[in-house]
Amino acid sequence: MRKIAVSVVLILVFVLCFAGCSGKKEEIISKEEKTYEDPVTLEQVNTDGRYVARAFLESIFSDNKDLFEKCYPAGFIDRVNQAAGGDIYEQYRSVANISGEISGTAYVDSRDVKAENGMDEAPLRSRICMTSGFEYSEVGLIQIQKIRGFFANDLESIESDFYIVVYEADGNWYMLETYKGAEF
Repeated sequence: MRKIAVSVVLILVFVLCFAGCSGKKEEIISKEEKTYEDPVTLEQVNTDGRYVARAFLESIFSDNKDLFEKCYPAGFIDRVNQAAGGDIYEQYRSVANISGEISGTAYVDSRDVKAENGMDEAPLRSRICMTSGFEYSEVGLIQIQKIRGFFANDLESIESDFYIVVYEADGNWYMLETYKGAEF
């Protein structure tokens, strides 16, 4: 039971750590006093850190496998599925089961992973290269995104913040992992 709870928290943290800018200002929607952004489209996912982080969270809680796969480099999900001996998306979905539906997500904040912010980027850059297949020099900016998820059922509405590590490589943004460090 404790492993399931830890897994749910890790998934949520993973989803909220990714953020970025599209160059286009988005309309913020308010529903039942909750503020969230329009859902991320497949075309937006890899254009900015914030979109890939939000897309990951939205895909898990809204059962959108295409959106989930778009959060990772080409071929990555197939390699992970083969190594895991199962469908990683379904594993995430089974751990992220909540009694309600996702109403939306919103970008809250982000931090660049670099020494000036008290973070060592070398270990993350190496992990990205090992898992994604990108060369060390191809990996650009690494960020921790803070994303807020809005959930509701018939009885209540809740908000939860997630921290997600995302990175830029070859001109696109991708998901790495949930962040388990201090909040910001």
